[in-house]
Amino acid sequence: MLKAGLGGGASVEDEPLFAKFDYYLDESDPDIVVLRRQDGSFAAAFSAQGVTREGIVEAAKEDYWRLLEANAECLGLLEAGDRQRSA
Repeated sequence: MLKAGLGGGASVEDEPLFAKFDYYLDESDPDIVVLRRQDGSFAAAFSAQGVTREGIVEAAKEDYWRLLEANAECLGLLEAGDRQRSA
């Protein structure tokens, strides 16, 4: 299991600031490596021949931040003036 070590951060009380997500690699297909979130949902895919550790870590970081952005309001990360309105 690959633990990307995302989330965490420390506040004054040493409590995590953001939810922690674990990622793992699904290598069931010999040609494709799939990065999955702890719940099994898809995060990214790579060619098995060209995959690098750095590429996997970068994809996990990007996915983590996309999840935070998508859920910022319910996580209390946006103030009332920061909300974007859809047209």
